[in-house]
Amino acid sequence: METAQRKKKVLYVITKSNFGGAQRYIYDITTNLNKEVYEPVVALGGTGDRHAPQGVLQHLLEEKQIRIVPVLHFMRDMSISEDIGAFFELVRIIKKEKPDVLHVTSSKAGGLGALAGRIARVPHIIFTSHGLAYDELWRPLWQRMLIWISSWCTMLLSTNTIQISEDTYRRAQRMPFLARKIVLIHNGIEPPHYMPHDDARTFLDSQHEASNAPWIGTLAELTSNKNLEILIEALALLHAEGISAHLWLIGAGEKYNSLIEQASKCGLLNFVHLPGYLTNASCVLQAFDVFVLPSRKEGLPYVLLEAGYASLPVVVSKIAGVRDIVTHEKNGLMVEADAKTFATALARLLKDTTLRTSLGQALLNHVSDSFSVERMVQKTTELYSASKPSSSLSSLPRRTECS
Repeated sequence: METAQRKKKVLYVITKSNFGGAQRYIYDITTNLNKEVYEPVVALGGTGDRHAPQGVLQHLLEEKQIRIVPVLHFMRDMSISEDIGAFFELVRIIKKEKPDVLHVTSSKAGGLGALAGRIARVPHIIFTSHGLAYDELWRPLWQRMLIWISSWCTMLLSTNTIQISEDTYRRAQRMPFLARKIVLIHNGIEPPHYMPHDDARTFLDSQHEASNAPWIGTLAELTSNKNLEILIEALALLHAEGISAHLWLIGAGEKYNSLIEQASKCGLLNFVHLPGYLTNASCVLQAFDVFVLPSRKEGLPYVLLEAGYASLPVVVSKIAGVRDIVTHEKNGLMVEADAKTFATALARLLKDTTLRTSLGQALLNHVSDSFSVERMVQKTTELYSASKPSSSLSSLPRRTECS
């Protein structure tokens, strides 16, 4: 009589349990694993502040019957005492869980988790880098240097590091002693379910007029990195040209109040809409005429894949990660991240229905061909199953439901 094969336990570690790109990544991988082969467990912090409550990710994982382990000392900002506490928490968790694979993601969870994993002698430690954090040019130079050292140490401690964009893959490979540890695996998603255009507009604003006023929109955490201030400035420039567009900034974050204040100063309170965090926000994407992403830094943004599946024309900032999805003039407009340039690109699209349609269709074709969740999970589990770290995987191929 054959003995049933023991499942391989994979312990995932992530700093925050809100629902941004890194959390979406953990959710998509854990919920698409072959449960006959793998046992996923997720260790996570709260929503970012000191001793904050658990966020959306925990609730979604629990609905899928995936076991979670809270890391009580995890918080978004640096705190020597809390970070030390989180490190010792992780050591205890890892020793108790005894995972076959430790998969860490996000900068803080990556660094603390990889070191804790080494101390606990985990045989395979995988780190997913959602962009190189030292690319955050608005930080002081000394902070960027410390982040570079921390990122390098995390990747050095890991068995393999997954980079999700071609640019970060190439640059990480050039860091000392890392060439054989770096692999490229693009994010992938399942095609979302969308509300029809009119239904989505009514859902967002039941009072909106039945007019042809254009809607520009994005889904994003309201943080400095997302650079959303330039969209309000761009909207003011469009209104000065006689284009009475509406701007929708869907998401939550520390910039919420300052964005409202900026809209008020520009006299645009009736045209700038901040509904806050929406569950399954991708469902309303087809309410928009144009999707925008003015971020300063991205890994490989899920939201662009969702906009692609919605056949939306996009205007995006010219940054690494975005380039893996958007080719300028072929399936979107990629421009410098300033208000005037964004306004010019938006005016061009809003005045040209044919161009909007052709760019949206081209983006849909590219996304559906190249970014599937099946491919992402397959390539990731190849790393879990490897008996030894292998550089052969470094040449990987390039390339929600509404209630």
